[in-house]
Amino acid sequence: MKKLKVGILGGGYMAQIAHIPALKSLETTEIAAICDARTEVAAKVAAQGGIPQVCHTVPELLQTDIDAVFILTPVQCHAANIKAALSAGKAIFCEKPAAMAVSTVRELMAEQAKYCQSVGIGYMKRHDVNINYFKELQRSEKWGKLTFIRAHSFVGKHWNANVNALNSTLKGSASAVFDATELDSGPTWLKAERNAHFYSFDNPYYGLLDTGCHTVNLLRYLAESTPEVAAVRNQSGVRLIDFDFGDWSGTMEFCVNFRMWRWDEVTELYFENASVRIMTPPPLDRQSAAVVEIYSEKGASKEYLTIQDNHQWEFRVQAENFVTRILNGEKFSDLGEAEKDLEIIEQIYRKETRQ
Repeated sequence: MKKLKVGILGGGYMAQIAHIPALKSLETTEIAAICDARTEVAAKVAAQGGIPQVCHTVPELLQTDIDAVFILTPVQCHAANIKAALSAGKAIFCEKPAAMAVSTVRELMAEQAKYCQSVGIGYMKRHDVNINYFKELQRSEKWGKLTFIRAHSFVGKHWNANVNALNSTLKGSASAVFDATELDSGPTWLKAERNAHFYSFDNPYYGLLDTGCHTVNLLRYLAESTPEVAAVRNQSGVRLIDFDFGDWSGTMEFCVNFRMWRWDEVTELYFENASVRIMTPPPLDRQSAAVVEIYSEKGASKEYLTIQDNHQWEFRVQAENFVTRILNGEKFSDLGEAEKDLEIIEQIYRKETRQ
């Protein structure tokens, strides 16, 4: 069996808890090397996971015998990492979001077109098997036009499904030294010093970008359309956003509240003859998929259908999808989708802050 040789760039929390376990579960994948700015961490993760090669720099990793690189660094590092991997001729999977600004994504799109390498972006909710089964039903049923969509995402501590109590992450003894030299500077209109505070959840734009991009991307995926941002209100950290899809509308309710344990994410769609409620699980719950409730009408007939949790982990499905497409010789890029997500994120924040 042919295997895809993968290099891991970034050996932190998400690498250890999500991506490396997902990749190691695939018979079609071999993790051949790992690189992290914290060499001690990379060495520990390699020893624990049986990864044969530890690299000290990004160029060293990209010169190894790998077919693809999984970029699992913080978002501010993504642009530089993607550009380096493209020029090295590697297929790329990158954690979301692709970059910190629309302008940066467009630079990456130009680079991707020049080198013609595949680029996947980690919006794992698009790989939830129940959500995609619902979309198959939507195409086959006569529900009429979509008239409204509501995305509700209140992110609490339980986003990691309390996995920390079961799996401790490996850390180094030395703290990383902050260096903004190669970091994505974000939108030029953001008037703030590019310091450690800027690249943290203490920066409201960073929090909206890092976490809200999932909600925006899923909303666009389900709506099969990209809206304009009509209005934004932020009170007590709760963002209320009105979307204009042309001849119909939508809303988004978004809050990051790490004082609360609950994960509370629901997306609702209203068609002319049906309504759908999608309850997505905490992202790191390895035993859960979305539960989808559908009410539909066919003449006098009224039907209720619940697509139950089938215990398929979206991170694993996402990894399998990426690896299969690369092994099949496909060329693809998610950067166009990333551009649309970042356009909405920037619209939200600019309307909110009147910039």
